[in-house]
Amino acid sequence: MLPMTKGGSLPLTKNNAPLQEVRLELSWSPPKNTSKSNYDLDASCFPLNSTGGGPLGKITEVDHICYWGQQKTPSMEHLAGDDRTGDGDGPDEVILIHFNALPSNCDLIAIVGTIDKAIERGQSFAEVADAKMQIFNNKSNELLAEAKLASLDAGSTGCLFTSIRKKDQVWTVENVSQGYPGKELPDFFQLFGYQG
Repeated sequence: MLPMTKGGSLPLTKNNAPLQEVRLELSWSPPKNTSKSNYDLDASCFPLNSTGGGPLGKITEVDHICYWGQQKTPSMEHLAGDDRTGDGDGPDEVILIHFNALPSNCDLIAIVGTIDKAIERGQSFAEVADAKMQIFNNKSNELLAEAKLASLDAGSTGCLFTSIRKKDQVWTVENVSQGYPGKELPDFFQLFGYQG
């Protein structure tokens, strides 16, 4: 297993062959002794084409976006539902990605973390401890990499946690850890070119 610091990357292969299916497990520890409401972190996956607009690209097909409001798509699935507190042991949210089922023009997957109603509740990632994402070969259950969320800009209510980019038929994951102050989930739809 390879720990990935900010900017680190890893090809998703097994015996030099590209993997067809990976599982992302997101976990975090909620703030202690806070008068604010529960911190409801959400993990979302946006299939993008990197030649489109936006900071990374443009959404390929809306029905492939995997988030709390669309937990099963033709290429991705939230396996554990929507954890609203971060309490307890084990992963808080789990997303399965089938690379072969992605839209043919998708060459990048943006894995976004947001806090539900963060602005309304006065919450940000500054108070969230131990946020990390583990990436598994879903068929063998082998842990491939672990990305810990690096420090984000003050006031970040959303973040681009990691990205998975396709090059020469191989997908590579990168720990991006880029914060977005004042951004919530609907803002990322717009950021990646959704006009609905």
